[in-house]
Order: sequence, then structure tokens, then C-alpha cells
Amino acid sequence: MERMDRHEKGDAQKARLIFLSLAALVIILLVWSFMSASKARSERDTARQEVEALKQDTAKLEQLVKDLNQENEGLRKKVQQLQAKPKPKPAVKKKAKPAKSTTTKKTSKPSKND
Repeated sequence: MERMDRHEKGDAQKARLIFLSLAALVIILLVWSFMSASKARSERDTARQEVEALKQDTAKLEQLVKDLNQENEGLRKKVQQLQAKPKPKPAVKKKAKPAKSTTTKKTSKPSKND
């Protein structure tokens, strides 16, 4: 009978060892999952901040595009107005006669003083 008790104690210890091993494994997995979740949360928060910054940049760029489009439309209207105005005809210029030169060329011959 004593052999049975020892055998039962051995089985109980084996069961306890298996249970403790599984408990340790579960604890390790829980710690790892909490660490991973924390890291994922921080990455998510960073990504949200980047998205918010990009939304603000997009809004600024859209406003800039609207302003530039308005300015462009204003310039187009000015161009159309200027093109619609009748152009003044250039004054007909009389053909000018070539002016006679009042200056004459003087040729100087070297004088010989021998």
C-alpha cells in the first residue's frame, strides 16, 4: 500500500509541475501581449498625430489653392477686359525724307615743306 501512496504522490507532483509550467507560460504570454499592446497603442497614437498634422496641412494647402485660383480668375478677367477694349490705331507716320548731312568731309592733303 505504501507503494501506491508514493505513486500517487509522484503523480500529484507531476500534475502540480505541469500546472505550474502552464501557469508560467500563461503569465509569460500575458506579459508579452501587454507589452505588444502598449507598443501598438503608442504607434497608433503617433499615427493619429501624423494624420491630424496631415489634415491640417491639407486644409492649409486647399485654402492656398482657393486663394490662387481666385487671383488667377481675377487676372483672367483683367486680360479679357483688356482684350475686349478697342485698340487705338497707331498714328500713321509720314515717311521722312532722308536728312541731308550738313557736315562735309574735309580731306587734308599733307603739305610738303621742303
